[in-house]
Amino acid sequence: MAVWPPYPDFFLLRAARGWLELGNHREAEAELAQIQPEHLGMPEVLEVRFQAVVGQKRYPEGLEIARLQVQADPTDHRGHMNLGNALFWLDQPQAACEVVSAVLTKFPKISALPYNLACYCVRLGQPDQAREWLDRSIEAGRRENIIAYALTDPDLRELWDYVRSLSG
Repeated sequence: MAVWPPYPDFFLLRAARGWLELGNHREAEAELAQIQPEHLGMPEVLEVRFQAVVGQKRYPEGLEIARLQVQADPTDHRGHMNLGNALFWLDQPQAACEVVSAVLTKFPKISALPYNLACYCVRLGQPDQAREWLDRSIEAGRRENIIAYALTDPDLRELWDYVRSLSG
């Protein structure tokens, strides 16, 4: 269950999310900068901070925020997923695999985790493992949505023929 900061920071966080939805990561950060310091470590605030900085390709900062997310709430899959993605974007796909693989059993219904592992395995030159992870993602999530997304994901380009074979 999400725990949001109290008024007025609640509204600043909502505004920051709105800016993210509009694709304006800098304005999202400007809203977050107004949140009281004692609320900056709250899981929902950290999630929006992560999205704002990685939207600006500031991956080292994103990595630190993801670590804080995992510390703040290890039961929230988003922190682990963000940690894996930050490592991946910092060209550390093996470390990303290790981080996400370590929490898979905790979050068996989160299809994004095996999906991300598929992406990491493609980068590692492990297409067979990537296909297996993609299959697990499809089993855990909405098949049509995952296939449609995978067919536009450049990280899975090497699997596009395989993905097309799944849609038929």
